[in-house]
Amino acid sequence: LAEEVGLSSNNFATPEQVHSNQVQWIEKSGKYKGVDGLITSNRNLILTLKVADCVPVFFYDSQTDIIGLVHSGWRGTTSGIIPNTIELMQQRGSYIGNVSIYMGPAICVCCYEVDLDVASLFNIKAKLKLDNKKWKVDMHHQISLQLTDLGILSHNIHISRLCTFESVQCHSYRRDGTAAGRMYAFSGLI
Repeated sequence: LAEEVGLSSNNFATPEQVHSNQVQWIEKSGKYKGVDGLITSNRNLILTLKVADCVPVFFYDSQTDIIGLVHSGWRGTTSGIIPNTIELMQQRGSYIGNVSIYMGPAICVCCYEVDLDVASLFNIKAKLKLDNKKWKVDMHHQISLQLTDLGILSHNIHISRLCTFESVQCHSYRRDGTAAGRMYAFSGLI
């Protein structure tokens, strides 16, 4: 894949993706165990991860050139991976007013039905109760609420409206089960 897009895989840094809330500051390429997000300011690194319904969240501080790439599934989202990422960026010198966010394609609220045990972890503004005692949850909105609560300016939050479940261009674990492929996300400084 690296060759196809004109990159060297020697520069790739990848989180293990264990559905955690853990992020790590990195200075070199490789696979990082026990984390779902990576942060760096190293221009020689390409941050990568794979998704099939979870939200790939891209972070960029325009003043310090700190970038982050996070795999944010419901477990990581509800257990604090987004605040943990912002906190680590701030520890490395980021100012909250300079941070921009892009959330890539993910399963949309119309297609993401869950039980009460999962729904109870979401902000009331990011879920909808159904007649069948199930819930619909909105990952993008949950993350947006967390970001604005942390002080990220709303005009610095950008969200893909492409639903992985609805779009045949995307891979979806909810739609295709174990036969689902994965989409790659890449982030780097140029």
